[in-house]
Amino acid sequence: MRGGAIPILTWGTILLVLAIGNWVWNDRLVGGLAASSAVAIIYLLGLAVWLARHEAIRRGPPERRVELETLPQTSLAAVGIGVSAGCALFGLAWARFLLDFGIALFIVSIGRMALELRAERASRRQVLGEEKSE
Repeated sequence: MRGGAIPILTWGTILLVLAIGNWVWNDRLVGGLAASSAVAIIYLLGLAVWLARHEAIRRGPPERRVELETLPQTSLAAVGIGVSAGCALFGLAWARFLLDFGIALFIVSIGRMALELRAERASRRQVLGEEKSE
């Protein structure tokens, strides 16, 4: 993503100012080390994002791509996976039935996800075939 590292590095800079204030204001070692480690973690994350893709530090819109990108508008499988996770977690705390139901719903949702991915590939092939014939 173009410019994706900029907010992370800005956040790191704000944390750096707060960590310096913590070192000056508070005379305890643990608080200062915690704030400094948070700064280091955020800066390392920003560096990793920048190294993963060098345009992550550049501002402005991304370059225009000409390839087709298929994006689903709705996904019943995604909803099913979310509901199954909730049922399974509640089932761990209260009732074995909810755990079993959550596991079964997860398996069904994974099957549904496979069908959705297959349909997405078929519609992509169809659109690409129409573009080639024009």
